[in-house]
Amino acid sequence: MTKKLIIVFISLLSSIIFIANDSFAGWTQAKGHAYNQLTYGYYVSSHKYTSLETRNDVAVGATKGKERIEASKFVSRSITYYGEYGLIDSLTIFTTIPLKETISADTIKYSGERGPSGIGDIDLGLRYNLMQSLGGGPLSLQGTVKIPEAYKYGNPLESLSLGDGQYDATLALLYGRGLGKGYAVFNGGYKYRFENRKYYAFKPSDQIKVSISGGYQIASKVGLGAIVDWTRSVGNAYVSDEMIKANYAYGGRRSQQDNVLIRDSLGLEQQVLNVGASLIYNLPFKNTQFVLSYAVDVGGAGIFETNDAGVGETYNAGLVYTF
Repeated sequence: MTKKLIIVFISLLSSIIFIANDSFAGWTQAKGHAYNQLTYGYYVSSHKYTSLETRNDVAVGATKGKERIEASKFVSRSITYYGEYGLIDSLTIFTTIPLKETISADTIKYSGERGPSGIGDIDLGLRYNLMQSLGGGPLSLQGTVKIPEAYKYGNPLESLSLGDGQYDATLALLYGRGLGKGYAVFNGGYKYRFENRKYYAFKPSDQIKVSISGGYQIASKVGLGAIVDWTRSVGNAYVSDEMIKANYAYGGRRSQQDNVLIRDSLGLEQQVLNVGASLIYNLPFKNTQFVLSYAVDVGGAGIFETNDAGVGETYNAGLVYTF
């Protein structure tokens, strides 16, 4: 894709936050109790995996398999608030609010701008405890809505935005299990992604999302955490004929252009396998923790792979307060 801004939605993956304890798991907060985490994140990517045939690291349309290629450098810095509050013992409300700054080599090259900054997609959700003890651990049902109303969404063929501009809804089952000084968590769900019609009609693929995480207290004030996070597109993305025709003005080829838009330019069918680790330190203040974490996208294999997506690294430092 030449003489156009290649839209990179890897910025949406740069807001991964490690939660320092049982939050984001099968556990719900007790009535009137809250969990708060403020995190500084740094994400960087300069490569991607693609299933398309490429010429000089540019996708040309035909599907050929999987290849790691160099991509335009993308950097995202963010300050993200994640909070939970127990409405009743069995029902918790939670939200994620990111403040982001993005720097894209493509936007610098083609428009002279670094990239957008501001509030990104906001998540709002509820977690309901279905069973307090199933095999020794809680089972919960969680629903999350992604809200793309806090930023201006630009023409996806010519500008980079702070999100992909459409609503998403995720329904997931969460199961947590205490294991002595540690714990393990399973989170599996389905994300439905709505159609985007703000400029041209297109729809990102729905996704199956599974993560397995855990933590262990190695000392009185120190804990370790780890996570494997897998996202699999189901393959129902589409772009309208209007969008394909409009893309000709930005250097789009007429042959198999829908495939290039879906799998490359717009990143509508990403497969991502991400692994990470965290260090949690209990500060000498009541109910306060400091969290350092690192996560990276890995190649994987078979259905458990990263493909048609950027390959990035995320560095986080967070402060947690509970009451």
